[in-house]
Amino acid sequence: MKHLQFLEKFGINLGLDRIKLLLEHLDNPHLKFKSIHVAGTNGKGSTCAMIASILKEAGYKVGLYTSPHLFQYNERIKINGKDISDKEFAEGLARIKRISRKEPGSFGRPTVFEALTALAFWYFAKKKVDYAVVEVGLGGRLDATNVITPLASVITNIDLEHTAILGRTPAKIAAEKAAIIKPDVPVITAEDKSEALKVIKYQAEKKGSLLIQVKSEGEGLKSGLLGEHQKTNAACAVAAVKLAGISVGQRAVLDGLKRVRWPGRFQVIKKKPLTIIDGAHNPAGARVLTGALGSRFPGKKFTFIVGTQKDKDARAMIREFERSADKIIITRSSNNAASDLVAGVKPIGLSQALEASAASDRVICGSLFLAADALKCLDANLAA
Repeated sequence: MKHLQFLEKFGINLGLDRIKLLLEHLDNPHLKFKSIHVAGTNGKGSTCAMIASILKEAGYKVGLYTSPHLFQYNERIKINGKDISDKEFAEGLARIKRISRKEPGSFGRPTVFEALTALAFWYFAKKKVDYAVVEVGLGGRLDATNVITPLASVITNIDLEHTAILGRTPAKIAAEKAAIIKPDVPVITAEDKSEALKVIKYQAEKKGSLLIQVKSEGEGLKSGLLGEHQKTNAACAVAAVKLAGISVGQRAVLDGLKRVRWPGRFQVIKKKPLTIIDGAHNPAGARVLTGALGSRFPGKKFTFIVGTQKDKDARAMIREFERSADKIIITRSSNNAASDLVAGVKPIGLSQALEASAASDRVICGSLFLAADALKCLDANLAA
């Protein structure tokens, strides 16, 4: 893991040259398996997990590459729900380290995400998966995953996030994400806002790709993930499998959706008092979270424990949380990029925040880093 810590200093550096060079020296593993590619502002991880679960229930060997992780990097790379082993993670990373030292090229060292993407593709090829479900890291056009030519592409939705990198309008962000659309490869979206949808339609037509817009209600689909918004993600997942032309029976679809698990997303940790952990980390995600709370627990008010990252619109998130809150406690995750000032309020420690809300129905949210910290802390408390 020391090499990943070394690469962290290079931060976000979008582009495809470094990942192409890495993959070339790994004998282009991304060309040795079939895939489904998923982008979007929110819901892409859940959609990926659902697709992988459906394919697993149908009897396929399925790779799943997602980000970020909750506890350790291994979680990002799975086959049939099982994380890559420490041994194979170390083996793959050692290969990438040797390549990046020997052939840094004119493009510089790879980023952490590029190294992990190469490692995932190497692992999936080595294990000869039938299919890989691949989540975009950031944007799409210059994301390291955008070297694959999938059987189907998914763009869950479009909202404002990472505006300094992707653009400050829905149209610009949509253009970045729609750049994952490949010629003649069908694409699925749940986006319905005219400005963003217009861009997605344009890119699909330009590439000669069939575009399917799924209904937000998900046609009654049910999954093991809580929240009305998961019906939309389920609709995207089912449509992606069908349009990819993969042979899957209805029982595998139903069982796959029922058995899917995705920790840290509207996860009920405790019922008395009710304690929910969610990775909502932007205003759109906050809006979805409060909508899910209102639907599942109508009229109920919660204590919100909120901690965000420095690059997030914390004020807009807080405004969304206020819809379902009787109290908001500002805290901070252990991540280095966690905000030291949220909406003008100095955070308190997570342990102190949990103690202060111990008798309240509560929601812990604001970032996946905080979700991971809370899961660790509450698991330790429950086990004690």
